[in-house]
Amino acid sequence: MSRVRLTALRVRGVLARALARTAMRLVPPAPLALVAGLPDTEENSLVTALALARRFRGRIVLVAREPAAARAALARTARVLGVDHVDRVEVRAKRDPTTPWLFVRATWVAYTHGLFDSPRPVGRRVHVNLWHGTGPKWNANANQSVRIGADVLAAAGPVWGAEVVRALRQPRGTVVVPGNPRQDVVVGARDRTRLAALGLDPDRPLVLWLPTFRRSATAGRTGLSEGVPLTQDPLARRLARVAAEHGVQLVLKAHRHDDDDLGALGVRVLTEEEIAAAGTTLHELMGLADGVVSDYSSAWVDFLVTGRSVALLCPDLDRYEAERGLNRPGLREVAGELLLDEPGAHELFATVAGGEVFRATHLAEVRSRLGIGERGGSRAAALLDALARLAGERHGSSLGLAATSS
Repeated sequence: MSRVRLTALRVRGVLARALARTAMRLVPPAPLALVAGLPDTEENSLVTALALARRFRGRIVLVAREPAAARAALARTARVLGVDHVDRVEVRAKRDPTTPWLFVRATWVAYTHGLFDSPRPVGRRVHVNLWHGTGPKWNANANQSVRIGADVLAAAGPVWGAEVVRALRQPRGTVVVPGNPRQDVVVGARDRTRLAALGLDPDRPLVLWLPTFRRSATAGRTGLSEGVPLTQDPLARRLARVAAEHGVQLVLKAHRHDDDDLGALGVRVLTEEEIAAAGTTLHELMGLADGVVSDYSSAWVDFLVTGRSVALLCPDLDRYEAERGLNRPGLREVAGELLLDEPGAHELFATVAGGEVFRATHLAEVRSRLGIGERGGSRAAALLDALARLAGERHGSSLGLAATSS
């Protein structure tokens, strides 16, 4: 049944893309920017919409499954960034029957997981794949039917960014722009008193555990099962106790697709709903953390911008690589020095407790291998700068986008 469904989805995608491209040939583009994120709290999309509100002279529409939740998330993001032009962003339901028409008419389209089968733009239009991070995992597998037609990719860095372009079969000549917009939230987070709303002590060191899911009935097109559940790993089950021994708060943010009971690890587990109820965002929480433990997730690559501690707990690395696949170069080659065993876990939490950076020399080498250099300023602004230049080169004008962030 899964194979039949995937075949049907591929056929539908081919037909939908052809229809959309025909419509774009017949309908001239309008001064409109359409942005979509999945879920509605996806901060790459929210930050991009806010950046467009500052720079784009036309109408800006944010597509959401639940518009009220998206408006609230947009306001929380704007608070962290210190921006005051939220009202320029119109939020519209994706299921609204007029939304596909907006997609066809829009000069600028930016999305995180594809939108309306992601056809290639036609005419004086630019489409941007914001994706949802640029981590170690390969972004295509037999249980998905994905072809992204955007001609630009925002990526944490160029090395794994090129792998995302390949995995998603983006067009030849796709421009990879380094820097994820949501990293602006990580950098902008400074008020540690906000941790109190989550029941955390602002005065104690904090490490955020951000594992990807291993089992999910909702991921992909028909569910996914990859690697080995963390609840089966002895070190994962002891990690909270090791952190406590060193006086460090360890909090796990569960992936929204995760079907495993991660509370069995003996660690405090935060959900997206709890984070939103506390008036904050995931990437603000990341920006307030002293370190991150992760694995195949893209979260730790975003966190590299802070220069703070990163450690990787990947007890199922061989199996995950065989079942899901990893980008090239592989995780061992890029960040093998950050992989944790039990002595390394004690080293990590002792280092964080002492206000130092875990394996700082190796961390710098990881950044170098991924092509992620030291760069100040806004990632979202740099993305729009690159888009304005690209529009000028391809279409002879910036298509209504202010040419620079200055």
